[in-house]
Amino acid sequence: MNITYILGAGASCEALPIVNNIPERLGYFADQFKLHPLEWLLDKQQKSRISERYILDIKDLTVQKREYEKLQRFHKDILWLKDESEKHSSIDTFAKKLYLQENSNLKKLKYILSCFFLSEQVFNFDKRYDSFFASILDNLSKLPNNLRIISWNYDSQIEIAHSNFSNTTIEKTRKDLNIISKGNNTFDDFNPNEFSIFKVNGTTSVSHMIDGFYDIIPDFNIKPVSLISHFLEIYSSNKHWEEHEPTMSFAWETSKEEPIYKSKLRESIRNTDILVVIGYSFPFFNRKTDKFILGSMKNLSKVYIQDPYNSETIKEKVEGFFPNANVKIPGRITHVIDFKEKKSKDQFFIPLEF
Repeated sequence: MNITYILGAGASCEALPIVNNIPERLGYFADQFKLHPLEWLLDKQQKSRISERYILDIKDLTVQKREYEKLQRFHKDILWLKDESEKHSSIDTFAKKLYLQENSNLKKLKYILSCFFLSEQVFNFDKRYDSFFASILDNLSKLPNNLRIISWNYDSQIEIAHSNFSNTTIEKTRKDLNIISKGNNTFDDFNPNEFSIFKVNGTTSVSHMIDGFYDIIPDFNIKPVSLISHFLEIYSSNKHWEEHEPTMSFAWETSKEEPIYKSKLRESIRNTDILVVIGYSFPFFNRKTDKFILGSMKNLSKVYIQDPYNSETIKEKVEGFFPNANVKIPGRITHVIDFKEKKSKDQFFIPLEF
C-alpha cells in the first residue's frame, strides 16, 4: 500500500509555537537581542542576554560598533513583526496583505520569521519525529519506497530527527531523504517511486543570487551566542541584503519553477492508497494547493486524521475535496473513501497497512 502523510503545524507543536502563541514567542525572541547603550554596556560588562555576550566578546571597538548597529536593526525588525502579528489574525494573513500590495517588507517578514524558527529549534525538538523514524526504518541505508511526506511546515524537525539517527549533517540528510523544497527546485536523479518529502512552503534558509541555496545556520547544535553572527550576515550591507532571498514561500506565491515542482509532486503521490493527516487543518488560504494535492491521489481509499480536537471538522473539509466519493447512485460504482479519526497525540500515527 502506498501511504502519503500531510503534516501541518500541529505536527511540530512540541518544538514550535502554534499560530496563536507566535506573537508572545516573538517577544521573547526580540528580548534576547535587546541592547543597552553601547557605552553603558562596555562600562558595566553585563552579559545577561546573548546579544550582550556577543558584543562584549568582540575586542575591536570599530567592529563592536558595527555589529551593535546591525543588532539594533535586527531587534527593531523582530519587534516590527511581533507588533504586526498581534494586529492580524495570523502572520500568514499579514504576509498575504504584503504580497497583494507588492510590499518589499514581505522579504523582511520571511527573513525574521526564518531566524525565529531556527532559533526555536536550537532549543526545542519534537521527539515524535524521532519515534517516527524509529518505527519506519529497518536500516539507515533504506527508506520505505511506499511512503511519501508532504509538509506545510517551514521547520527542519524532519531533518533534525533523521540526522540524529544517521549521525550526519543536515545538508547530507536532505539528500538522503530526497527532500524537494519549493523555492529550491533541484530535480537531479529524481525518482517518483522512491521515498520523498515535499516541503510545499519552502524552508527556513536563504538563497544568494550567485551562490544559490544555503543554510542560515550550519546545524542545530550551535551555541546560542553563535546564532547572532549567522543571523546578522545579511545585515552586513544594503547590497548584501538585496542579494539574498529567503527560501520560505507561502502557498499562494507562484514562481516560474512551480509547474515542474507541481508535476514532480503529482507524479510522486498519484498512486497514494492511504492518506495520513497530522496537525493540519486545511485552511482556506491553502485551498488551491490542497485541491491539487488531493486531486492527484486518484486511488485514495482511506484517510486517517490525527488530531485530538478537530478531527471531525478536518474530515468534513477533506470530504469537500471529493464531492463524488461515497455517494450512493443506483447502478453505478462510486469512489469510496474510508475515514478514520485518531485522537492520540503522543506519537505520529502509523497505519497497520504500512
